[in-house]
Amino acid sequence: MKYVLIPILFLLMTQRPPISAQERADVDSLIMVLKQLPDSCKLKSLYDLTYQNLRNNTCIIYSNLLLEEADRQHNTYYKGSAYFLSAMYYYAKNADSMRIFMHEAEPLLLSENRIEEICRMRGWNIYTYTRDGQKEKVIPAVDDLKAFAKKYNFPDGEDMANQALADYYLGEGLSDEGVELYEEVLHSMERRNIPLIKQINIIRQLLRNNIDIQRQIYYLDKINGYIEDYKKKGIEYLDSEQPLFLLEYFYHQSYAYIAIRLKDSTLAHTHLSKAEAIMKEKNLVNEERIIEQLKLLYYELIGKYDLAIDMVDRLAAHYENMKMIDTVLELLYTKADLYYKSNRGMEAAALFRTLYERKDSVRKAVFYENLAKLKAQHDVDELELKTKQMELEASTFHSQRLLMGSGLIFMVLICCLLIYIAYSRHRHGLQLKAAKEKAEEADRLKSAFLANMNHEIRTPLNAIVGFSQIIADEEDANVRHELSSIIQSNNDLLQRLVEDVLDISKIESDAITFVFAEQDMRALVKDIYNIILLRMPEGVELRLGDCPPLVFYTDRNRLIQILANLLTNAIKHTEKGYIYFGYEVKEGEVIFSVEDTGEGIPEDQLANIFSRFVKLTEWTKGVGLGLSITKALVEKMHGHIEVMSEVGIGSTFKVIFPLEKY
Repeated sequence: MKYVLIPILFLLMTQRPPISAQERADVDSLIMVLKQLPDSCKLKSLYDLTYQNLRNNTCIIYSNLLLEEADRQHNTYYKGSAYFLSAMYYYAKNADSMRIFMHEAEPLLLSENRIEEICRMRGWNIYTYTRDGQKEKVIPAVDDLKAFAKKYNFPDGEDMANQALADYYLGEGLSDEGVELYEEVLHSMERRNIPLIKQINIIRQLLRNNIDIQRQIYYLDKINGYIEDYKKKGIEYLDSEQPLFLLEYFYHQSYAYIAIRLKDSTLAHTHLSKAEAIMKEKNLVNEERIIEQLKLLYYELIGKYDLAIDMVDRLAAHYENMKMIDTVLELLYTKADLYYKSNRGMEAAALFRTLYERKDSVRKAVFYENLAKLKAQHDVDELELKTKQMELEASTFHSQRLLMGSGLIFMVLICCLLIYIAYSRHRHGLQLKAAKEKAEEADRLKSAFLANMNHEIRTPLNAIVGFSQIIADEEDANVRHELSSIIQSNNDLLQRLVEDVLDISKIESDAITFVFAEQDMRALVKDIYNIILLRMPEGVELRLGDCPPLVFYTDRNRLIQILANLLTNAIKHTEKGYIYFGYEVKEGEVIFSVEDTGEGIPEDQLANIFSRFVKLTEWTKGVGLGLSITKALVEKMHGHIEVMSEVGIGSTFKVIFPLEKY
């Protein structure tokens, strides 16, 4: 049976709603603080004020105001603090911007011996390497941070480095190594009597990973000891921001889940009731789904399948609204299993059929894209086979009940069952035939692809080999230089071909990864403009549109690749006039445009322009994969691409993305 995965969550900081008037009031308060601060002030109150507003733009306003005050007073302490706060703000938004402020802040902080803040920034930098997939930079950065912390005798810095390394291990699937490293950090903190809130944060990281149940119970008992100790002392907050009741809620919620795994219904009920009571008393609305998931598992454990099914329906409705289709399908699978356990075989079979149809509709488009998706088709066939088995078992069970009432009805049911089995086999045969035809078509496409690749690779390779032989015997320096340029040009062409084929392979095998984050679009298109400007031919002007301010949630590198491919394509086909690009925002969408005054695309070729190895003429530069890759990337990022062109006038490509997050 498939279970809905229940994550062990603990929100130490509650979500803040958008603020407008409150932000202004906070900024006014900051200005008053700045006017009264002496030069020797350590700015702890300012850091606290800024950290509380990290999720909205007030944070960057604080750092800018502080930087202005630092310039006015010529105060390096304030300036280092301002750069540190800016790095803190950009840590979750733009890693490149964060590193710029780190570079500015480090010498100022080091001059004031502010080692902790430097270590924090370096730790953030390691996390961004892991988050952005820059694996080769993680280990050197960890070693640098450890060496820096040892040099300045700051053990907390070594703990920060080990935490970042543990996070990297877990991201790479090295669970045992990651958990072991987190435990080393925890023991180090305990030996040095580090503030309890930092130790609890490490315990939370351990509980979020797949450690065995006994170790989970051990760490939860430690948390319970902390809770009881704080209650005896009358302490209601772990620190200035985090109330004790959140830790208590986390303890009971986690213990309830463990008790369910241990099949201890009494213990599960005790902790589940306490967690639900805290949730309702403290109005923890974000935790309602977690409690409902725990109730689902608890009702299933004690055999109250009707109540469990009711929980499934409530959760499915919630995740359906959130468009979390995979989770909804898992819940439907759980519901069908609950039907079967409660002797409602026909309803289980019907639901399995519905589940199959929904899964098939979600994955249907992917099945037909390439040969790699045949495995997914195999999974669907297995699901269908299981559905048939459930239907057969349900029909058999129903027939046995009816046998006691009437022999005639029994015979009719047997006949119907035989007809149904014959029909099912016939339909299964048709499906196997269709699968065979798909495989044959995929094999044909593979052969055609290899033939195209053979031709495209041989073209530059022949030029490289031929001119390499000629250049050795050529005495004229100018001719040798020209031959060298031809060889280099074909080298570049061959390299682009290999890179494009690798991108196509990753896209079709669904192995390509995306790293989504909020990006400043005006800065991004300005960077692209500066890069493409260097490649513009004489007689062609590159124009950048008047782009409105926009923070867009996207994959920076893939968006740059898309726009660069379109601009490169425009350069190939434009000998005079201009190339324009930019973006605009309309009706919940951002529209990127690339317009040129080049040769244009004939109407009869517009339908095939995004196919592989398509070029307007045999003399067109490139291998004809750029637009195919661009279209595939756009669709993977939930957008679509349009093209309009007129021969002799030019072409316009538009890439359209929804502004909502996926």
